[in-house]
Amino acid sequence: MAESDKSMARPIVRQDQTKHIKAFTNYSSAGEYFEAVQKWIDETFYGHVVEKLVTNLGDRTDDIPLRVLGIGSGGGELEIMFLNKLLTKFPKIHTCVVEPCANSLTKYQANVKEHATNITFDWQNHTLEDFVGNQQENSLKYHFISVCHSLYYMKNLNKVLQSLHDMLAPGGILLVTITADYTCYGKLWKIIPDLKPETASQQVSSPAERAVSPPPHHRTSAQVHDALRQLQLQYHIDAYACPYKITHCFDEEESEERNQAIDFLTLPITLRDAPKDLLQQVLACIKECSVQRGNDWFFQLEHVCFFITKPT
Repeated sequence: MAESDKSMARPIVRQDQTKHIKAFTNYSSAGEYFEAVQKWIDETFYGHVVEKLVTNLGDRTDDIPLRVLGIGSGGGELEIMFLNKLLTKFPKIHTCVVEPCANSLTKYQANVKEHATNITFDWQNHTLEDFVGNQQENSLKYHFISVCHSLYYMKNLNKVLQSLHDMLAPGGILLVTITADYTCYGKLWKIIPDLKPETASQQVSSPAERAVSPPPHHRTSAQVHDALRQLQLQYHIDAYACPYKITHCFDEEESEERNQAIDFLTLPITLRDAPKDLLQQVLACIKECSVQRGNDWFFQLEHVCFFITKPT
């Protein structure tokens, strides 16, 4: 790269699991995330998953566990809510947990001791790609698979979705959740080109750097829609809103709270060393996509939920 070009280069994309987990924790605690999710589980998940599984699979007994697979499970906060709702109709559950971050897996195991009963677990410290790649055609089939906010950087989305669908037992349901392309979050990634990971990753010049920083593609609900149509899989959709309190984004002084709020919205992009004008562009876009309540600002997030059913 010529010397004159170096000053114009944007920060290289780095996917930092620890940073993202901290940012999500900040989001879910400072906003109204779990309250919104619990309402959605009570009103929508129960009907679209629990009751439909009862219809598709028939009555279960203690000797026939419901088989569940969780992909990108994190600390288990969301999946435990799913499992507890499933237990209202299925008295015994066996769940396989696939999570690439060992610390998150440990946290999930600790949470299970407090919240989950009548459930057995198979813990898999793997990425989704590795787990899918290790599955054989005659592997165990699952009645319910959840993939919540884990498809953002899949290299081959169609292949992953087809593989997950193949892992379903007849009558089983695959739930995919991802941010909506048509609301504020999608707008943030559309109107600021410098934020797009595929743009920033072009600054990675050496093969060694490409190996540790593969060019990701930030996916939204639009790409999942397209993939499911191409695969001709049966599905229907729902959505729920989760406002995220971002008041600290606009603090004049840099702080951990400010950095975490920005980190969550911009995902793997490192903005702390970015040119000041780029950061100001980001903050202006975030404010434009937010509403003010009293002294606080809330970013308007919406998540799209795809319910994909395997025919019986």
